[in-house]
Amino acid sequence: MSSEPLRHPELIALYQFWLYRGGTEGVPSAADLEPAQLRRWLDNLVVIDTPEGGELRYAYYGANLTKAFGIDMVGKSIDQLAAPQRSILAQEYEAVRSQSKPAARTYSADFDGDNQTWERLLLPFFNPEGAVEKILVAVYRLS
Repeated sequence: MSSEPLRHPELIALYQFWLYRGGTEGVPSAADLEPAQLRRWLDNLVVIDTPEGGELRYAYYGANLTKAFGIDMVGKSIDQLAAPQRSILAQEYEAVRSQSKPAARTYSADFDGDNQTWERLLLPFFNPEGAVEKILVAVYRLS
């Protein structure tokens, strides 16, 4: 993960959940991922399906994120995003998939004249062969 510590308490709690789910092997299984276990974070979560050689697709897109960003991406490919955003996210998702480890970042952007800072945590979940099958992304506004 990035060298910066997580700041948002919900992201810290989710990261602890992910570590616990890894069990003795240290790799959380996508097959064991149950929405009920994630209820606390669901409105701020995105789930990305990462098929080998296939398009990265949004399997889930939380209600708070739909409201904040004005779009629901469920079932859509990241290729449908605007080029600058798509490039950043594709690199981020590919790094998590290829390195098989979490990542986090903080970013600021102008949203209709309102400068906002957000923190993202990306957590890989694995298939039985040990490849990243899904990426769980939690996004929380800091300011």
